[in-house]
Amino acid sequence: MVRKYPTAPRHNGTMIVGPFVSADVLMDATPMGHLMPESGSTPKFRRSDDEHALTAVVEFLSAFVLFLVIVSAFLALSQLKLGSNVADADRFDQMAIDSLERLTDSKGHVVLIDEGVRDISNSTDDWHHFNASVLLESDLLPAIGNGNGRLDSARITALGNVTEDKLTQGLGVDGGLSLNLTIIVIESDNVSNVGELVFSDGSSRSGATRSSTASRQMYLDNELVRVTVEIHNAGREPSGIRITEIMVDPLNGPPEWIEIENPDGFAMNLSGWSLARPGVFTMIGDGALGAGEKLICTGNSETQNNPNGVMMYDMASSGMLGTGAIDSLDSESDQIILGWTRSGTILTQNVMVISWDSDWNIPSNHSLSYNFGGNPSDSSNWTSMNGGTPGW
Repeated sequence: MVRKYPTAPRHNGTMIVGPFVSADVLMDATPMGHLMPESGSTPKFRRSDDEHALTAVVEFLSAFVLFLVIVSAFLALSQLKLGSNVADADRFDQMAIDSLERLTDSKGHVVLIDEGVRDISNSTDDWHHFNASVLLESDLLPAIGNGNGRLDSARITALGNVTEDKLTQGLGVDGGLSLNLTIIVIESDNVSNVGELVFSDGSSRSGATRSSTASRQMYLDNELVRVTVEIHNAGREPSGIRITEIMVDPLNGPPEWIEIENPDGFAMNLSGWSLARPGVFTMIGDGALGAGEKLICTGNSETQNNPNGVMMYDMASSGMLGTGAIDSLDSESDQIILGWTRSGTILTQNVMVISWDSDWNIPSNHSLSYNFGGNPSDSSNWTSMNGGTPGW
């Protein structure tokens, strides 16, 4: 076989590179005399290239793995939520945050409903001008902002015309859950105002298995306040609606009457509330009783003394209260029960029971005014008042 290129002569076991060696090889061959080792050995320039290639592969794989780690971390962070990983806890957290934003970010709005028809054309953000009974039958978002990043004191006061149910619906809280709202002064030029409660009401979280709270600081006039919304699943029990004064033996034809007060911060839906005495049970009626407002249940709404023009319910037809010569209540011995029936049930809870007998010595044409805090069936917790003060 004829070689294309002659073999270079050997000298001391080292090949002398002739003029046929390519330029690429000459560039990598250092020193020149050691380009080619003895026969049977791997050329040094080839081993160096292989090492470089392996290093490059390892570096590429390392960089790719690092890239995957970074991408995984980013995807994990994009799904991260503050708080517990329990889905139900996350739901409560989000509801509290969303409710707080809806409550404070705007003026709110109301769409009145007339005979089941929504009056959209007359919707307004001046929801705080309507009474509790009107708002109860409306589509309502009772927000308390003034539109300029501050709170509006008139709208906060108007929360007294909103029931807790209506507030939770307007804020988008899930059905069956309850809410507690607190607004407290934390900074003021008048140091004595710090810590003062501007508003505080809602269902107690006692017995709740899950709850979440969200707060924010905002200005109300010239004071900095903290608004806190708590969402929980403790449910709702009848609040502090109570009997404050009764007239059991009027003279000269006026009706018997019972005065009821709502001392809470939210309005009270009167649906489900009732009055009873032995042998008689009657629902109070529809509508809502605003915070701090009073209601007169009477035996005759036409002749009832009502100097302040408060809400009245006529109970003559039920036989609960009498008028004129028709007495329903017995001043010698009788009982009045204020009750509440949960929607969808038939069980009525006795919220307040007043029982009296002849030892009370109730004078004719004198009302009995309740001294709050004591047993309502103890005469020492009532004050006798000539003529009474209905609606005051």
